[in-house]
Amino acid sequence: MLLPVLFNVVEWQLRIPLSTAWTAIFGFWLKRLEIAGVVSERLTSMAWFDMPLPHVEVVASLPDGVTWLVAAALTILVCLVALRLSDKYLPLRYLLLFAVFIQVTALIFFGVVPERFPYTASGYVDNGLKTAVSFLLLLPWAHALVYYIFDFSWSRKIGLTMMTLTFVVVAVPLQLMLHVYVMCRWSLLCLPLLSFLLGPSMILFGCIALYGWAMSWQSLGRGARACERSA
Repeated sequence: MLLPVLFNVVEWQLRIPLSTAWTAIFGFWLKRLEIAGVVSERLTSMAWFDMPLPHVEVVASLPDGVTWLVAAALTILVCLVALRLSDKYLPLRYLLLFAVFIQVTALIFFGVVPERFPYTASGYVDNGLKTAVSFLLLLPWAHALVYYIFDFSWSRKIGLTMMTLTFVVVAVPLQLMLHVYVMCRWSLLCLPLLSFLLGPSMILFGCIALYGWAMSWQSLGRGARACERSA
């Protein structure tokens, strides 16, 4: 249990370089994607502590009539495709129907009271970064509970956590920047779908995939038994 504590201490010591790196990534892609906005660092309150995090100031507009109609047509098309999928693709059907449900609720809201939508693209990024930092701190403890308990070598235990932390650190700003581009290009109508289906859940699925791969590594016990059989 001391290993997750050590990871958390290192993460805390690297909080300023992490914020600086994320700020540079956001600034680079704002220019490359030609998105009107600025990025800066500011102290952000997170539960029991404060830490510097990037703040991306961009403006994503509400959907106009054409955007709303195109989104509605695409939603209907996806729904029809999902309903026509064979039972062999049942998981994909459910995933598409869940996406359709989210988008239908967004279409209804923006079609009735768009001016009362309480979220902004900048606020979405702020919340995403807070979630990512919390996840980075909790991830070593999750590995301690579901991976360190098995008879893998310590190098593999540490390696899995380092790989997963690196994945999160790299993937989060790129994912959020892609979402900012989508919202600035096609309006805030995309925000609910990005948040519920293509947001933190995608990062979590990536971490689960790395964990599944690590579980396939040969443990110390299996290696010893293999050597005994070969002898």
